[in-house]
Amino acid sequence: MEDTGEVILLMGIGRGKTTTALGIALRVITYGGKVVFIHFSGPQYPELGEVKAAAVLGDSLRMIGIRSEASNPSYLNDFYETVNTVADAWAMACNIWIRQCNLLVLDDIGHQLDRGSIDIAQVLAIIEDRPPNVSIILTGRSAPKVIAKTAGLVTEFVDIKHPLPTSMGLGKGIDF
Repeated sequence: MEDTGEVILLMGIGRGKTTTALGIALRVITYGGKVVFIHFSGPQYPELGEVKAAAVLGDSLRMIGIRSEASNPSYLNDFYETVNTVADAWAMACNIWIRQCNLLVLDDIGHQLDRGSIDIAQVLAIIEDRPPNVSIILTGRSAPKVIAKTAGLVTEFVDIKHPLPTSMGLGKGIDF
């Protein structure tokens, strides 16, 4: 594992932000690292492929769900750990999980920033105060410019061609 962590921002209206974060997470695990992956929105489906994969990977990939954000509480059954609220997840991320992993994924944190559930200053603080060997990935449709400026890598996802969900349906294993 690298001694110096990175900050990666994956943003935009296009599809693939979570999938990209999962690919990076798998690379970290392959080299002996540990990942904490917090889903700051959803889940919206009864099962998620990444949560099922995490169960196979054990302690290397800890999927965290938030009860207040799940469209149905039973959708959280397969998660490694669940917390009650966004505030609980954020407190755990800052105080505990950040010290237990090599990669912290804040999936769909942009949504929480837009809603005001998490303050920009809090996100900047976790980036600044993280252990030197911990990388952080932030995903979301949008992100404040100051976070984009702080990140060492920013990728914007744009839909060039994307079927409407009603015309093609969502694909198990592809979309969730």
